Amino acid sequence: MKNKLLSFLLLLLLSITIYAQKTHIYIVRHAEKDISNPQDPNPSLSVEGLLRAIKLADELKKIKISAAYSTPFTRTQQTLEPTAERNRLDIINYDPSNNSSLVNDVLTNYTNKRVIIAGHSNTILEILEAFGGERPISEVSEDDYGNFFHIVISESGVRVFHKIY
Repeated sequence: MKNKLLSFLLLLLLSITIYAQKTHIYIVRHAEKDISNPQDPNPSLSVEGLLRAIKLADELKKIKISAAYSTPFTRTQQTLEPTAERNRLDIINYDPSNNSSLVNDVLTNYTNKRVIIAGHSNTILEILEAFGGERPISEVSEDDYGNFFHIVISESGVRVFHKIY
């Protein structure tokens, strides 16, 4: 009888643990870029952008990030550098024109973990949708840098949270 009860409790605990598992995905646009040279196709972050990148890392300081994904552009990589350094991560480049590959890579390698993705004003909402989320805002304008999207994927579905940081 004791063995049956113990087996039942163990199975119940395992079921609860599996059900409670969630994948957390944080999506941001790169921080403010340096626009002093309009001819530069790959600008760095401005001083304001570098400060926002630090602020992002501070926002996430109590969260263990397992992976940091960035487009190959300097501004997206610099946006994630403080967060990646704090979590001792290398930044993983992704192709901004292939969201299905990004989603597949994240869900294959980081299920039940926490991942941050930096993109661009014209890609972050599409990334959010590629993970199954609904847009909490209709667009991200060219001068809008503070959106922070948090996607939670669990057995019960996909939830999206949005805030400004």
